[in-house]
Amino acid sequence: MLSVEDNELITNTDRGTPMGELFRRYWLPACLSEELPGADCNPIRVKMLGEDLVAFRDSKGKPGVVDAYCPHRGAPMFFGRNEEEGIRCLYHGWKFDVNGQCVDMPNIPHGETAKNRMHTIAYPAVEAANMIWIYMGPDDRKPPMPEFPYIAEVPKENVFVTRYEINCNYLQAMEGDYDPSHGGFVHSTLGQNLDVAAQATGRPTNQYQVLKPQRPLSRIVAVEDTPIGVMYAGTRQVSETEEVVMASHVVMPCFPNAGLAGAGVFSTNIRVPLDNENENHYRLRWTRRGFTEKELYDFKYGGYVFPLHEAGTYLSKQRKDNDYGYDPVLQRQFNYSGVVPFPTQDLMMIEHQWGAIAKREKEHLVAADREIIGIRRRLLKMAKNLADGIEPEEPFRMKSIRQENADNSLTIPRASRLDADAMDKLASGLNTTRTGKQGTEDEVMWSASVEVDPTLSKDSTIG
Repeated sequence: MLSVEDNELITNTDRGTPMGELFRRYWLPACLSEELPGADCNPIRVKMLGEDLVAFRDSKGKPGVVDAYCPHRGAPMFFGRNEEEGIRCLYHGWKFDVNGQCVDMPNIPHGETAKNRMHTIAYPAVEAANMIWIYMGPDDRKPPMPEFPYIAEVPKENVFVTRYEINCNYLQAMEGDYDPSHGGFVHSTLGQNLDVAAQATGRPTNQYQVLKPQRPLSRIVAVEDTPIGVMYAGTRQVSETEEVVMASHVVMPCFPNAGLAGAGVFSTNIRVPLDNENENHYRLRWTRRGFTEKELYDFKYGGYVFPLHEAGTYLSKQRKDNDYGYDPVLQRQFNYSGVVPFPTQDLMMIEHQWGAIAKREKEHLVAADREIIGIRRRLLKMAKNLADGIEPEEPFRMKSIRQENADNSLTIPRASRLDADAMDKLASGLNTTRTGKQGTEDEVMWSASVEVDPTLSKDSTIG
């Protein structure tokens, strides 16, 4: 659990807060490229880290992201005229380029000179991986673009991405991505019914890998800090005597890798706060070999790996205000959740954890939550350091990033532990190193930061 104070710190990303300033030290996606389809297209509204913004493309197709309100008298720039290398406010004609410089001030006689002294808030914008990325922090701390493989190593045709607007804080959404024990429950089917997740990915459906509540539990055998995030390693039983260990890499502050993907296709999520009670979920698939026609069809129209959108929006068709399409007959007869799209099964959980901002002081964490605890610790440490004037170096270290490596697994005897050499091998396969241990397998990685409710039994707080 977290104290009320730490929960406020880790979930509040407004400007001027420790976590808000930490997020602003990174390049983050603000919208999809498809939302700005061409030069001089209509502007769009963008909400990000609690700020109201407007995105547009100038006459050369260059993206710009500026304050939603004209600095003259606060008129809305969303309705502005996007023409001739800039966006013009309708109210008095002031015009701004993608860098925020006023280039025309036609409502006063000396506008030709006065315009040179006028700027609006504008954030540096870069188009990469079919998204528009912006940097919202101080100029002297602007890092290079992160070298995720879907940005630096493959063409944009090899990246499929869309987004969903989610009604909860970024953290509880992100924690669902690396929660190791939920899959066998909320994503499973009942009895002898088809394992739909396995069908979607080509994964084997033997007794050890089938996505069912009765499958063998995985173990988290390592949670380690890296120069840019947290590496965690978990086991999957493959026989009566052996387990396979695979590692994943969560990159700070909001880049977990998660989701269904078949052979040769990689998955990742990006969880960007819209404000403290809503987040933008960028859901990606990328490949080095190119997508097949069937893969692209399933992503766009299949409605399982990627939920279908409500027409004209970036909301899922099955969402909070229609109970996610929950069907109690489906729940009794076919699957555990009563909901069809794979991510929507998560959505119906994360949007209702004591509300849009989870009340983590009420939690009772168990051994299966080790990586959740480890990542919270890293985020809190970085935010508190920044509040104390210690700038993060992580944004400058994001080179040749690897978040998963299917060829970098280890086979170990069942119920055994990893030694340092094995953990170093897993880290090396993710092109990183271990910089700090988050806790041994024996260590109780949680501690109550508030008084435990005396009406609860002692056993309810341990696992």
